[in-house]
Amino acid sequence: MGRSAIKSAGPLLAALALLCFACYAGAQAVPASPVERLVAMEELLFGLPQEGAIVTRLQNIESLMFGQAGAGTLPERLDRCWNFVQGDRVGGMNLKFKMKAVQWTIFGEVADGPIVPTLVDLENAVIGQPGLGPIGPRLDILMRLSVVGGEPEAAYSLVPKGSLVRVKLCTALGSMKARSGDVVRFEVADDVVFEDRLVLPKGTPVTAWVIDTVRPTKMGIRARVDLELKPVEAIDSSPVVLGVEPTTIAANSSVSLAAGEGIRALGIVGKEGVLGGLLSQNPELDLAEGVELFLSVMQTAKVLGLPVPKAK
Repeated sequence: MGRSAIKSAGPLLAALALLCFACYAGAQAVPASPVERLVAMEELLFGLPQEGAIVTRLQNIESLMFGQAGAGTLPERLDRCWNFVQGDRVGGMNLKFKMKAVQWTIFGEVADGPIVPTLVDLENAVIGQPGLGPIGPRLDILMRLSVVGGEPEAAYSLVPKGSLVRVKLCTALGSMKARSGDVVRFEVADDVVFEDRLVLPKGTPVTAWVIDTVRPTKMGIRARVDLELKPVEAIDSSPVVLGVEPTTIAANSSVSLAAGEGIRALGIVGKEGVLGGLLSQNPELDLAEGVELFLSVMQTAKVLGLPVPKAK
């Protein structure tokens, strides 16, 4: 593909990327149709949609969760399954909250992934073999082994606007290779704790999409990659919006950031050429996996947090 074709395709790809992010907010709510909700459940549990008739797929999920198939209409049965995993609303101590609590309590960080294989990995690591039966009682066994009293005393904490969150780049990023629509992955590098409650565990994934790139020139233009961040899923599955503001820019000494046009948009800016000035060739932006930087909480968030033991 020629350079002119790439340029003409760039705005379209950027628009598609922004559309994906617009759809993400809807994904935080319960999907509308029974089929959409079934697919969403399968992706949460297994990582991808399953095959077969709708009723058969739903029965498999019910057996996995409750030990038997349920009664009622498809929407009613899907409601019960969805609420079991995600809680009656985002912000409840749901199945995902409990799994993250076990991961963090035992290993000091969380690992993102579908619920069923993640649970099997936990059981193998802690007990030595996968459990049998519905996933609720299996997770309760791990809770009793890892959390005092068998269930954490969860309570709400406010994550203030402007709070800094240190993240680590999990995929190399450069102005030469990045293209609109590319996925860029980070993870939270340190536990984020407010009011003695863990709200963003270490290891929490942070995902972004490339929306534009700028190649450097000798005329003072520095390399730049513009990103749009997805809201981050807190420990209770509620969204936390990260971005860049003036305090974020000041907090980053090794990486140059710029605020974007939206609160979740940002630019990562390359360095100036060695000689400086208009005639010096500026280098490409080239960030290796593992590079760390700070982002800011852009909107105060209310999160159901896990109590953190106080240091003695």
